[in-house]
Amino acid sequence: MTVWSSIRLVMAREFAARKRAFTIVTLSFAGLAAAGIIVARVLSEGSTSEGLTGDDADQVIGFLSVILLFIGIIMTGQVIMEGVAEEKRSRVVEVVLGTMLPRHLLAGKVAAIGLMGLVEILVLVGSVAAAGQVIDLFELPAGTMLGLASVVVWFVLGFAVYAALYGAAGAMVAPHENVANGALPINLTLAVPYMVAVTSAGTGDNAVLQGLSLFPLTAPLSMPLRMIAGYAAVWEVAVSISLVVVTVYLLIRLAGRLYAGAVMRGGKVKWRDAWRAAGDMG
Repeated sequence: MTVWSSIRLVMAREFAARKRAFTIVTLSFAGLAAAGIIVARVLSEGSTSEGLTGDDADQVIGFLSVILLFIGIIMTGQVIMEGVAEEKRSRVVEVVLGTMLPRHLLAGKVAAIGLMGLVEILVLVGSVAAAGQVIDLFELPAGTMLGLASVVVWFVLGFAVYAALYGAAGAMVAPHENVANGALPINLTLAVPYMVAVTSAGTGDNAVLQGLSLFPLTAPLSMPLRMIAGYAAVWEVAVSISLVVVTVYLLIRLAGRLYAGAVMRGGKVKWRDAWRAAGDMG
């Protein structure tokens, strides 16, 4: 079985297994967007104020974008981790790995769940964009479209950074262990730029936010805020994206090796032991 055949097979299996949950979550996102649009429409009717404009609007849009990105990356990462841990717990992975390599199994799982997460994000941001720009239900602040585009782009990049790590972490938890324990280091890494971005939303640009927006592990939740607020120069965005892409490649290789060394072992596996076990497998 070729690499792409293996990945497509895993993706099809994931789509089939999560079809019901995916439909429910997507409809929930659509309902959330519709509710927000209705509220915004009601509040805008008869209003004599001009609403948010300029820097105030950019700060609010950036703030909301960071929250959406944080929730989206955490939710999809947890789904990956739960799925890997459940397969290890039920021993299904032993059967599956009889036909393909561990890294192909992980790649297919990450790709399928990532696509489902992206569709959910697109439903949410697309609903807001359509309501404001196409059917003109209410007037959107000038920076809204940039904010929505940033959410989509940085969700893809942020998911790519953390997805494989969530998968590797899921393979290393013990069968009886709560997977949230294994996700804690990853979640904390995400929480740092989230908290800094949220607290910086109304205080302007600063050295800490600038540094976090260029560091690959924290850029997905920091750079969108600076982009929307107009703080980030073009070269900073280009450097940040380039570093994230390189980091994604390195992390996928790292996580693939850890996953391969841990997924077939019973009980909790340490990162160092998983690395060594993968090396012994050749």
